[in-house]
Amino acid sequence: MTKTILITGGSGVLGKALIGKLISDYKIIAIGTNHSHFPENLRHHKHFKFYERDLAKINAPDDFGISESIDLVLHLAAVVSGAKVNEETYYQINVNSTKHLVGFANEKKIPYFGFVSSISVYGSKETNLTLNSERFGKTIYAKTKSLAEDFVFQSDKTYSVIRLASIYGKGTKSFISKLKSLLKRGVYPKIPPIRKKSILHIEDATEAMYLWTKQCLAGKKPERTYVFSHPEAVTIQEVIDTFRNLGITKKYQVPIPVSGIWSQILEKIFRTFSWIRKKPFHGSPLQPLLESVAIYDHGSWEKIGYFPKSDLRKGLMDYQ
Repeated sequence: MTKTILITGGSGVLGKALIGKLISDYKIIAIGTNHSHFPENLRHHKHFKFYERDLAKINAPDDFGISESIDLVLHLAAVVSGAKVNEETYYQINVNSTKHLVGFANEKKIPYFGFVSSISVYGSKETNLTLNSERFGKTIYAKTKSLAEDFVFQSDKTYSVIRLASIYGKGTKSFISKLKSLLKRGVYPKIPPIRKKSILHIEDATEAMYLWTKQCLAGKKPERTYVFSHPEAVTIQEVIDTFRNLGITKKYQVPIPVSGIWSQILEKIFRTFSWIRKKPFHGSPLQPLLESVAIYDHGSWEKIGYFPKSDLRKGLMDYQ
């Protein structure tokens, strides 16, 4: 009998890629706000079913209203870092909907649950991080992800938290995409070279989630926590140099200091702009470039029998 996967956030870059790999072998139930956000080859597949559900309006497990038998939940949906929404929306979607989805899974006795979190929960650090390091993330995104993780940790032992590094590559909106945009405008942020950031190419992220799912549905007990990132963390300058060497951007741009006191000045400027435009403010849009979260866990990759294939140079070719 074909097993069934319930997925949130399936219309995102990672979600669509993951569904594309899973749909030939498993039934997919996707929930979201717009059926048309999925490509035609998925929408019309015999294994695909869509329920219109707005996570911002989920206030109890019963609100999901799904009666089918489900074998595994993949919870990818989230308000991402830098989104122009208020704090209430961050907490409703990132925290409360996760709480209720875990509750729904427990009530339905769904055996496996994968919650996609972020290494940003560790906080911006320039020290060695491990899988079990304390979570000190201070951004609204990191805080809400940490709170959501707790609901998963409090539940069944076959429910997993999967922390992904900053995902880059075709169609993504990571700090690397922001950096390319700045370089194309003829400027680049001047940031201390000691600040390293972990990254993960979209193809490696997709493969990690695919293999984790396959192992669970084959009956292998998953770990409680995983961290998936490339073994080589990068600096902003390394990304800039690689863009230049690949000919994706010009060789020279004007350096803009954005660390130290300059970061405080820029934050005040962006805060003022947000106030004038009556938009929520959750930090400077340059904040993702300033944060330093570098972590690699060999064991996480080993447990799924895969290791990342795309280093920075290979991954940045997506931007040509």
